Amino acid sequence: MHHILVIGEIAPMDDSFNAAQFLGYLAQDLVDSFDRAGRATTPGLVGGAREHAVRTKLQMVLPSMAAVATGCVIDSYDSTSNQADVILHEKDHCPVFSFSGAPEATYIPCEGVIAVGEIKSTLGTKELRDSVLKIRSIKELRRVSPDPTCFRHFGSSMIIQGAESEAIDPISNRYDQPFCFVLCQSFGVSRATLAKNYAAACAEAAPHLSPNVIVSLTGGIMLFADPVGGLLRTASGASQVAFFDHPGGNFQFLLNELVNACHRGRTSAVLPHSIYILGKHLNAMAFPEYIQI
Repeated sequence: MHHILVIGEIAPMDDSFNAAQFLGYLAQDLVDSFDRAGRATTPGLVGGAREHAVRTKLQMVLPSMAAVATGCVIDSYDSTSNQADVILHEKDHCPVFSFSGAPEATYIPCEGVIAVGEIKSTLGTKELRDSVLKIRSIKELRRVSPDPTCFRHFGSSMIIQGAESEAIDPISNRYDQPFCFVLCQSFGVSRATLAKNYAAACAEAAPHLSPNVIVSLTGGIMLFADPVGGLLRTASGASQVAFFDHPGGNFQFLLNELVNACHRGRTSAVLPHSIYILGKHLNAMAFPEYIQI
């Protein structure tokens, strides 16, 4: 006698790939990764696990010209930022200086940095201020730019000579400075308190030195806004703070902002390798000793 084993009806496979659904899974997996990381035994390990999860997800979907790392951002004027949780930099045109390959001892020139992010579990008053100060220290770094009308786009070595109206301007043009974000799992205080503390912290320095966006995976997106409600990417011209959930997903909104930074961001025309390898001796004269043979 033959026995027939019925295992149930198998659901048909989808005929087409759904990118929005895939990114939704990616965002949910990031939320789950934050939860799993919380089981680590020390605060440092918890933070490290969450930061690693974010860097892994970003590297999966961002343009291939961008590398995702952690470390400090430097300029050629001897300034160094604190360690940043996430650094997006050019993969082919930006040197990376690292002692023994240690992430905490890795230094990346600001000329090749596309974006920088701070990763927090719960964003409260203390974490918010810490993030604003770290991002400010990065935006204050100076890219070498002998001629502001000469620039290049990230991922390209082609130098573009623009008109005076097209000159590099990190104060007025957000695409002429690193795109800086804060990503957290949730907000630890009310939106009203968060907005008040955020505005106060950013008001301590020039408005263009503020973060470009703050994103909570579960609590919404926070942006500055102008008097009529127009959403802004810095505190310049801001009179209020806006909170919203994006219909396409909060993490997906951040991804799109980072993709725009990769494609539309501009930097100085000087490729960073020569600036940092020879430094102040870049244009120095050498005086050889000649021996007749």
